[in-house]
Amino acid sequence: MTADAYETAFRERAERKRTLGVFLFIATGGIWLWLAYQLFAPFSLSGSSSSRTCASRVFYDEGDSGKRSYADAEGDRCAAARDSADLLGMLVVSLPLAAVGLFQYTSGTISLAMRRHTEELAVLRALPKR
Repeated sequence: MTADAYETAFRERAERKRTLGVFLFIATGGIWLWLAYQLFAPFSLSGSSSSRTCASRVFYDEGDSGKRSYADAEGDRCAAARDSADLLGMLVVSLPLAAVGLFQYTSGTISLAMRRHTEELAVLRALPKR
C-alpha cells in the first residue's frame, strides 16, 4: 500500500466515523423529540363507546389540593395510554445511542484534525530556515 492510498483510506475511515456519529445523533434527537411530544402534547382516546381528550403528562390540572397524581386527575385510561415507564424506557434506550454517536463523531473529527496538523508541521519543517 502506498502512502497516498493509506492516507486516503485513513481519511475515509475518519469521515465514516463522523458520519455514523451524526446519524446516531439524529436518531437520538428523533427519540428525544418523540418523548417531548409524548410528555407535552394533549391527546385523545377513542374507545368503543366514547372518545375522551386527555391533558398532557406535564400540563394537567391538579385540582385544589395540588397533590393529585396524573392518574387521579385524568383517569386511569389516560395514565395507561401514556405510561411513564414506557417513556423512561425509551429515554434509557437513547442514552447509549447518544454516547456512541458522541464517541464516533469526536474520534473522527480528532483524527482528521491531527492529520491536518501533522501535514502542516511537515510543510513548515520543509521550509528553509532563516
